[in-house]
Amino acid sequence: MSTQALYDFDGTITSKDTTIILLIALLKLRPWRFCGLTWLSLRMIFASDSASKQAYKNKAIGYLIKGLSDMRLSIALEDFKYKVEFLYRPLVMSSIDQAIEDGCEVLIVTASPAFAISDCVSDLPVNVIGTEFEKEENIYTGLLKSDNCYGQEKVNRINEWATSNKITLSVQSAWSDHFSDFDMLSLSVKRYWIGDEKLRKLVNSRDPDANFVET
Repeated sequence: MSTQALYDFDGTITSKDTTIILLIALLKLRPWRFCGLTWLSLRMIFASDSASKQAYKNKAIGYLIKGLSDMRLSIALEDFKYKVEFLYRPLVMSSIDQAIEDGCEVLIVTASPAFAISDCVSDLPVNVIGTEFEKEENIYTGLLKSDNCYGQEKVNRINEWATSNKITLSVQSAWSDHFSDFDMLSLSVKRYWIGDEKLRKLVNSRDPDANFVET
C-alpha cells in the first residue's frame, strides 16, 4: 500500500519565504523590467491578506517570465537553486530523507511556481505540486494555467495527483509553517507545524493533537 508525506516549501522546508530570491533571479534576465516589478512587489508586500499577497506574487512572476521558454529560464533557476540550498532546515530535510527511506511518496505542495521548485529539488526523489503557469508553444504567457495552489486548492491538487496515479491516499505525515495549510495537514495522521509563538497559539486552539516545532 502506498503511503505519502506532504510538505509545504516556503518557510517549511526553507527557513524563510524564497519569493524575493526568485524574483531577483528572474529580473537578472531582463533588468529593464525593474520598474514594473517594483510596483508589483510593493503591492505584494503591502497586501492586506494572504490571498491578495499570493495574487500579486503570481502577477510579478508572470510579468518576468512572459515571453520566455524553460531554456531561457534555466540560468535564473540555477541561481535560485544555489541560493535556496543555504536556507534548507536540517530538521525538515532529515524528515524528508526518513520518509523516503520508509517508502513514502514525498509530495512538496507549494503555492510557489512548480517550474522553480521542481528545479530546486531535482536531486531528490520527490513529487512537486505547485502553481502552474500557462505556456503557448513552449513559451510562457505570464498567466496562470489553473488556480493558485494555495489553501483548499492544495487538497484539490493532491486528490487530482492521487486519482491520476490510481493511488489511494494514506498520508502519514505533513508539515507546514502557515495555517492556510490546515486543510492539507488534516489529510495526515501526524501533523507538524513549524513556526513562532503566534502560530503555536493558533495550533493549540485549532489543532491541539498536532506536533509543534518552534523556530
